[in-house]
Amino acid sequence: MIADSTVPPIHHIRVVGTARQRGVSIGELSEKKIQHSLSTYERLFSLCDISWAQAVEKSSQFVKAVEAISPDYIIELEGVAEGAGVDFESLLALNSRTEILPSNFLSMVMASSENVSFGNNTSPLPNTVNECTSLAVTGDEKNYWLAQNWDWCGLQRQAMCVVESHPDAGGSHITVTEAGMLAKIGINSHGLAITLNILRSERDGISEGVPVHFLLRALLDCQNVEEAISLVSSLSFCSSSNVMVQDATGKIASFELSPYGVKILEPDNNVLCHTNHFLDNALTSYDVGRPGNDSTINRLSRAQSYAHAHMSESDIKQMLCDQNDGLESICRFADPTHPEIAQIETVTAVIMNTSKKTLSVSGAQPSISDFKTYSL
Repeated sequence: MIADSTVPPIHHIRVVGTARQRGVSIGELSEKKIQHSLSTYERLFSLCDISWAQAVEKSSQFVKAVEAISPDYIIELEGVAEGAGVDFESLLALNSRTEILPSNFLSMVMASSENVSFGNNTSPLPNTVNECTSLAVTGDEKNYWLAQNWDWCGLQRQAMCVVESHPDAGGSHITVTEAGMLAKIGINSHGLAITLNILRSERDGISEGVPVHFLLRALLDCQNVEEAISLVSSLSFCSSSNVMVQDATGKIASFELSPYGVKILEPDNNVLCHTNHFLDNALTSYDVGRPGNDSTINRLSRAQSYAHAHMSESDIKQMLCDQNDGLESICRFADPTHPEIAQIETVTAVIMNTSKKTLSVSGAQPSISDFKTYSL
């Protein structure tokens, strides 16, 4: 594949040391991208009638829950703030953006954006975000795969970072994330890998709990799926998400998280796919992201049509490049009739081999961008 010349280079940084030292380095090496992240979310919040001060106030409630897992995550984030020259409270709000944005934020953004002319807009107003398709496969010859298309606001491609972290003590990890956020998709030196799909339930944002992006950071300190299950089962969550995990032995689990509790899904014939609706029967009645959302159903069906236990990396790339459903495909391109801030697209694709402890990431949609591979 010849990559599109407009695709920006991947911002890869390597940090070492204590939690604070690593945080400071991340902040210093990603200062401009962190400022971009803060600017994007300040605008998103404001279009949902949430001031930055209100976002900061809401996120302050999460500090104790995060410290209960590990004080180092707060220390690391304080270091990022110091290195980037921004206040810690703003980065806390950034890392809690999933919990702050309302479930119908995209329709609110569309309705309030001054840049959209509904007279010329032929696309229907979305009620929810159609974002992310994930796949886990335990295949042959110790090729164990966990992969995802990360779909989100295309503006945040400018903030995308690959952070390679080597602590003084404990294992290392690589995460593909938004600048200023401690983790998102990633793999660690034990071979445990993680992906994320946003879900939406009726009680999101009402109760207390751990923000999902802090959970992702904590999972990157786990050694295997059993340890990840133990961690997740001990916590409560105030927003809904699906986190898929796979370890170096090929074991797979998918955590459907919500204020209603945690449901654990297991693979079928060594394969598991997920999009943006609850699959556990006990949670489907609370799902506010599913009604009227054909994309999440269609993408799941499409991913499952590709999935089989003997998939190669080439097979996985073919799935991630699928454009069968136009602007709502697995490989998604922006709808030009929507305002820029509300243009949801595939920001990047990530393929992780948990047996070989590698992470490959594309600079944009995988159909137009080459993959770059990092190894632990």
